[in-house]
Amino acid sequence: MSSFRKRVPESQAKLPPATRLNPHSAQLLVSTGVPSLDDLLGGGLPVGGILMIEEDRQTGYSNTLLSYFSSQAIAAGHQLCVVNADQDVDLKTQLPGWAARSTAEPDASAGVQTAATSDPMKIAWRYQNLPRVDSDDDARHSKHGSSPAEASEVPFCERFDLMLRIQPTAVDQAQVEVLDSGRLLCMASDTKYGGDMYQCLLDHIAALIDNGFSSLKPTAPGAVRNILRIEIGSLGSGFWQGSDSLSILKFLHRLRGLLRYSYAVCMLSFPVHLYEDTGVRLPVVRRIEHLCDAVVELESFEGTYAKPSDIVLRQAKSGTATMQEYHGFVHIHKLPRLNSLTASMGRLSLLHSGGGSANNLAFRLRRKKFSIETYHLPIEGGVSERRVPAKDDPKAMRPGMGCGSTPGRTDPLEF
Repeated sequence: MSSFRKRVPESQAKLPPATRLNPHSAQLLVSTGVPSLDDLLGGGLPVGGILMIEEDRQTGYSNTLLSYFSSQAIAAGHQLCVVNADQDVDLKTQLPGWAARSTAEPDASAGVQTAATSDPMKIAWRYQNLPRVDSDDDARHSKHGSSPAEASEVPFCERFDLMLRIQPTAVDQAQVEVLDSGRLLCMASDTKYGGDMYQCLLDHIAALIDNGFSSLKPTAPGAVRNILRIEIGSLGSGFWQGSDSLSILKFLHRLRGLLRYSYAVCMLSFPVHLYEDTGVRLPVVRRIEHLCDAVVELESFEGTYAKPSDIVLRQAKSGTATMQEYHGFVHIHKLPRLNSLTASMGRLSLLHSGGGSANNLAFRLRRKKFSIETYHLPIEGGVSERRVPAKDDPKAMRPGMGCGSTPGRTDPLEF
């Protein structure tokens, strides 16, 4: 009698909600909340990895990405731990809400053709057939009007609206823990830590992982695992107190070791402008980037100015067409390579296959969403320049003086 047993779907382990497998490396992925950022990372943020967003000077675009990450955690039903030592955290007033959907949505099988017909592009015709990065095929609900956590099938990436605030009931029902500056100082004041906030936070994260998120502990038959999302804002700023100057390096090294054997993912922001000397980054920045799995830098046009007064003067002027269309550049310093020797961006990224590259990306913050797109140069002369000469322009062609016309008579070729 053969010992071969056919694997049936009931015997396979179910994936956690709002997750999917990377077809290139079989790595479990979660969404950051921004479809274009997921595309740059190769389909999403790998579970067990660390994504670092390098903050820009005098702007808050990195906080927008962190708010997307937290809203996606609540929408997917994941457990969330928010850490911020710089400012008070109020999720009910800071997180964006998910956008409402109409009942007359097109079928997901329509694919790119439906997106192209409903929202035609205003660029060259050869870009019409390219797939859209921010398509809402993955964010489809089975029940309209219900919250994402109550839907029968949780989408991988929810569609959010920056003009809306998240529902307070959704935050109350979610598994959320907030560690602000007051609580961190209270926890670090213990004699065990001696004021070291890095070690205090590391022990707290280790306790959370041991409480049901460790991949080394088996689960009960039929049980579905959940994902732990950790959000850390402005790690390494002046409010963080450590035992020595290498505390942040020790923290990231130990945190990466904890996340590798867990169903947890971390997204943090790093004030890189505080680690500069006369405009040159300190060597410790490169070491910090090496300890993270993915590093993305946001370089806004406003952040390039040295003084806040320069930003006000720049906003008072008309500005160029590039600054009106985009808000800054996106620099990819490192891509995740978990369970693989090469990154999945080249094979799975639509922005990369559509002509974009790591040095040809820009972001824009619209009224309703944050998106990363391929950077294109503006039209020569700009869209605000008059292309048709005015009637009182002396250089304009006089009426009745067309090709082959006779002065004083109407040219029959003019129409």
